[in-house]
Amino acid sequence: MSIAKDINKLLDQMLTIRGEIERMRADLDANANLVNNQTGEKISANKIEELANNEITSIKNELNKVTKDGERASGVFTCPYYINDMLQDQLIARELEDTDNE
Repeated sequence: MSIAKDINKLLDQMLTIRGEIERMRADLDANANLVNNQTGEKISANKIEELANNEITSIKNELNKVTKDGERASGVFTCPYYINDMLQDQLIARELEDTDNE
């Protein structure tokens, strides 16, 4: 996998977790008790948020490892093409082509 794909995958994971934290905050009281479906153990929403934040920290550490603390990421995302959007790539290519033809 390329470094850009690795970075995007890790960032996507982090955003997903952050989104779930926000959703949980909106839906539950911070002191609400939940039950872990796998273990049957009772756990508070605060503890779940703490575990999610630990996972985000783990992802950040993995990002630092993949990018060698940002050294390998220099210039990866400076391409004028948007990495995840093929349609956007085509539109930018057409714009560049039109500019070259003028």
